[in-house]
This record gives sequence, C-alpha cells and structure tokens, in this order.
Amino acid sequence: MKKFIILVLMLIMIPAMCSAVEPVIRSDTRTFDPLKGIYNLYGNVFVQLPAHKKLLTITADETMVYLYSMEIHGQGHISLTYENMNFNCDKVDIYHSNTTAYVSGNLSFVDGSTRITADTGSFNWDSKQAVFYGNVTVNGIKQNKDIIYNVLTKKII
Repeated sequence: MKKFIILVLMLIMIPAMCSAVEPVIRSDTRTFDPLKGIYNLYGNVFVQLPAHKKLLTITADETMVYLYSMEIHGQGHISLTYENMNFNCDKVDIYHSNTTAYVSGNLSFVDGSTRITADTGSFNWDSKQAVFYGNVTVNGIKQNKDIIYNVLTKKII
C-alpha cells in the first residue's frame, strides 16, 4: 500500500515539475501514458510550447510529445512557427533541452520576403539561427553550399 501511495504522489508531482514548459496540446484523438509521460496525438495536431518568452507552434498529422524530457516528434504535413518565420516539412524532431528543432522532407522555410528550400534543416530558438543542408535554394536561387540564416537580422551568415 505504501508503494502505491508513493507512486500516485510521483504521478501527481512529475507533471507539476514539468509545468514550467508544459505545452498546449490539441488533436482529434490521443492516448497518454502517465508513467512515461508520453502523448500520442493523431489528426489535426496542435502543440504549442514556450521558447524563450515566445511561442513555438507545431501543427501536424501525428505527433508524440514526451512531457518529462520535453521532446516532440511529428510527421506528416508539419508546420513549425516561431514569431514570423515558418517551416513546412514532412518531419520534425524538437529537443527543448538544446533549444533546437530539426526538420526534413519537402522543407520550405519562409521569413518575411526570404524563402529557403533544402533537404534538411534546423532552428535553434536560443541563437535564432536556422541552418539548411542539401540542395539549398534562397528565393529560388540555387546555393553551392549549406547556409545559416539569422532570424533576428534576417541575413544569411
């Protein structure tokens, strides 16, 4: 009985300890594993989490949200938005611990008048840098190398 009470208290306390970065989660259907802290979200997924006093918003077909480690893994019609910039792609992996989102598959990035396409990319909301790898184009012009784009200055580094 004592072990059961301790387990229940842990289940109550762990989400409370994670509440500083607790995301907003919506979807058509979902399952939740309270012991592992994992949401499996399906259909019209919407996840929003705080990222340095701004909001990082993900929409997708399917997403897994790991509450305790604050990881998000989504696939299918991904839209990742941070302030005025937006990634559209097929897959996203977000790691709150290193403030980075990794995107891939049909990658298209828009920030103001800048449009970048690439095979894969990443965005670090701490450094405000988006990095693009493989078959990179900027505003329709093919690039000979991978590029780094600074979201604050709106310039390629």
